[in-house]
Amino acid sequence: MTDSQESISYCRLASVVAASSELGSLRSFALPYPPPAQQALDQIVLRCLGLGEEPPFSVPGLLDWCRRRPAGDRVFGVPSGLLDAEATLVHPVGVMPTRTCLELASHEQPRGVEQEARALLVELARRCKSAEQYRRSRQFLVRNVVVHRKDRFERGWDRSVWARVRDLYQPPPESMVVAGKFLRCGTCRLPALLGGHRAPEHGAPVAGPQTWCEGERCPVGKRMELIRDPEQVLLLRRSLRAFLALPSAVEHAGLEALTAHGVAYEPIPEELASYRLTGPGAHSVHFYDRIQPVLLAGRFADLAGRLVGRAVVVLPERSAGSADFRGAFAAALPDELKPRVLLCGTQDLVRRIHGHPTDHRQESHA
Repeated sequence: MTDSQESISYCRLASVVAASSELGSLRSFALPYPPPAQQALDQIVLRCLGLGEEPPFSVPGLLDWCRRRPAGDRVFGVPSGLLDAEATLVHPVGVMPTRTCLELASHEQPRGVEQEARALLVELARRCKSAEQYRRSRQFLVRNVVVHRKDRFERGWDRSVWARVRDLYQPPPESMVVAGKFLRCGTCRLPALLGGHRAPEHGAPVAGPQTWCEGERCPVGKRMELIRDPEQVLLLRRSLRAFLALPSAVEHAGLEALTAHGVAYEPIPEELASYRLTGPGAHSVHFYDRIQPVLLAGRFADLAGRLVGRAVVVLPERSAGSADFRGAFAAALPDELKPRVLLCGTQDLVRRIHGHPTDHRQESHA
């Protein structure tokens, strides 16, 4: 296979992993396999035979490979530079799709995970009768990844907003409920698990090397939230957790900085966390929290025809401050976009809008 075909094959494998986890535990697949899963298994078997490697004999075996074998393993044939070579599609502790998996399952896919999130928000906007209704509904999703039944009887509960967003919530999947208990990370507030899918024994556990949360990069040592009656809760759909709720901290900090400095903005409805600046200069601001810089650059290649003026990509400080992340992102941008796409953290956002450098080589790597 060519590099392009191998890239597509690994993207499809990521889509299989992501879809499989929505159906049930990644450990419990049985025949007959869904056609995409069977096709992914067949492709890996053929590649293994060509390399003289012993192939996996089942979809659960292939998914276990996705936990143990990184993207750089030769059996996957991932083109060099597309992903961090040590990344896996299945998290080794949580045995759930990784953020890399969800990002890859959205890469050049017409019906990927991120694309689903955008489609859901477009439909939500259609149901709202005003921009203010949409803003409040979207804000509700960000603030309420988990909704408990008792929340609906609290003072301040907005029934009209809940009526608009109710279909964006589902019961927690069986794979996230262990011995009748459901965990949330104390930092990102997204679902969490103990390694080995163990049940919490003595109250809420503390985040550490043998715990998993959907944010993946949260600090250790913070106590998790333990929900003992998960049958009473509803969970925001995964695509919105990953591509709306997770970047919301970056978006909130960035918008606060713009407001504090008198920079006016308006949302871009067809995007998840993107805004046009309405003052002097043609800028758009895009808030992300991503793991793989090359895949993020690919997102802007897709947007090339719709970008007006300069686009400022705002990331968490840990990514914006990483020379490796910035370099990989800049190198993967099409040449025509390098002078027009700037990357920064929230602390540097206003300066980059008002006083970005004029040297195009410096801009594309900043």
